[in-house]
Amino acid sequence: MKIAMIGAGSIVFSKNLTGDILGYPEFKDATLCYMDIDRDRLEVGADLCRKVADALGANPTIQSTLDRREALRDADFVINMVQIGGFDSTLVDFEIPRKYGLNFTIADTTGPGGLFRALRTFPMLSGLCRDMMELCPRATLLNYSNPMSMNMQTIYRTSDIHAVGLCHSVQGTLDQITSYIGVKPSEVAFICAGINHMAFYLKLEKEGRDLYPRLFEAMNDPKTYEKNKVRFELMKRLGYFITESSEHNAEYNPYFIPHGEKHYGRYDVPIDEYLYRCDTIVNEFDRLKSFSKTAEKIEVQRSHEYGSTILHAMVTGTPAVVYGNMPNRGAIANLPATAIAEVPTLVDRAGLQLTTIGELPPQLLAYVMPHVQQHELFIRAALEGRRDHVYQAAMFDPLTAATLTLDQIVQMCDELIAAHGFESQGGFLPNLDAKKTLVPTSGRTYSPPTAASLRQSWDDAHKAKTR
Repeated sequence: MKIAMIGAGSIVFSKNLTGDILGYPEFKDATLCYMDIDRDRLEVGADLCRKVADALGANPTIQSTLDRREALRDADFVINMVQIGGFDSTLVDFEIPRKYGLNFTIADTTGPGGLFRALRTFPMLSGLCRDMMELCPRATLLNYSNPMSMNMQTIYRTSDIHAVGLCHSVQGTLDQITSYIGVKPSEVAFICAGINHMAFYLKLEKEGRDLYPRLFEAMNDPKTYEKNKVRFELMKRLGYFITESSEHNAEYNPYFIPHGEKHYGRYDVPIDEYLYRCDTIVNEFDRLKSFSKTAEKIEVQRSHEYGSTILHAMVTGTPAVVYGNMPNRGAIANLPATAIAEVPTLVDRAGLQLTTIGELPPQLLAYVMPHVQQHELFIRAALEGRRDHVYQAAMFDPLTAATLTLDQIVQMCDELIAAHGFESQGGFLPNLDAKKTLVPTSGRTYSPPTAASLRQSWDDAHKAKTR
């Protein structure tokens, strides 16, 4: 079996996935091919994975390459963990909206941050799918890259590749919920459904007894409430607990950030959280680079990720249930067929199949639908080359709409497009001017910012917050 990991310079993630895969006895002799465009990060990642293999007593064939096509050739499984543009592009997504008064916590799922991350991923990801259709057409693609729903739209709307989007928010959140009410995750029967990062626990039971009354009671304990203020506030209003963290969900709606620092500070909303994390990751890479060159043993623990479970189920026929992201096609009755749904997913030798959930309660549908429509506008913008659909995707983002005027939204999008640039001109984005419409642009011309100016903008914002 050959497994190609694309973007293996995400060294902590590739290390964890390698440990999960090699933890199965059936896979101890597999071929693992790591690919990245950054030679330094690729070498560190491969060295760490060799340490993982040694720690597990496995004997895989470990390959590393800068050539994506070489990695894909004859692969049985492909794992995508690419982030296009790196930290500099992330700064663009934070600092240009900041000029207009729009602030984020993570900016990798929805809104302008998620939208432009998806747009700059589109050329790479659609190219990856074309290469797979030529070099390994029967392989299964496991996508871990955010924004999950928009990236899965790219995969399914540009290719016939069998693919699933994977995240750890469902299983991670279940661990949190059960810790609040004093039960073990293994004791809980649950059903979760929605879209990635915005799925809801529709059923939480132990031995047939509803656990939601206990969770509402736990929320009334100040010590418990303080651990997850935004999500508890949403549960209080919607009646169900949502996946992904409070820092993520604070930017998926208009109820916290647009009302000013005094208001969102009550809920511990960490503006710029992702930028702080990125600075920490840089230091962690330097540590792991040094560690990878030593003879020191590595500690391996199974992660929460579903990837290795899927590989094991498909190869051995041992059935499993995971939470996957795939086109809805009736899994959630009141969600569009082409929406990317996150629901219980059956996996065995036949592949992956979404289960049927029925309808989402109307208030939960109301929460997710603005984002579903953003996903649709994104993929049409990318496929048809329509700048106006970029404007419209931002217009219907709840956080953006509650913060900016229509003119500001169009100006901000034009500035973001200029900053990221079109791939044909040395940038990242697909051509968004291929189709002209009657929807006007801002009429302004913007020069791309320099990395130094973006960093200065972030440093200034950071200093202002810490005064």
